[in-house]
Amino acid sequence: MRRTEAGERTARALELHLAGHSYAAIAKAVGYAHKASALKAVRRALAATQTSQDMREAAEVELLRLDAMLTGLWALARRGEPEAVDRVMRINRRQGELRELLDREAPAPPEQETGLSEFERRLRERQRGR
Repeated sequence: MRRTEAGERTARALELHLAGHSYAAIAKAVGYAHKASALKAVRRALAATQTSQDMREAAEVELLRLDAMLTGLWALARRGEPEAVDRVMRINRRQGELRELLDREAPAPPEQETGLSEFERRLRERQRGR
């Protein structure tokens, strides 16, 4: 397979993923043998997004989708159904990974002057003056 064809398949896989398709459906639509191949293609595409803004948007979309899944599973998990509990835990883990990624990509918030920081500044000035 040519490199451009592989790139097109990967881009299409990401497009379908962002539209909410399952990895099995993506594999079938794009021509991968297994859903695991679709998952790898989507992860590759996410890692190769051209700007951090693209990555941020993709992660935020996935967080919204995971929230929707969590909402649907929550009642079952609270009743103690093992499969639902497992899924909820996996969704929570994935949400944590995405939030960590977003935190790394986020610009540092501007420092705000608080009473404490003003106090610390004056204290340092006094210590330098001695």
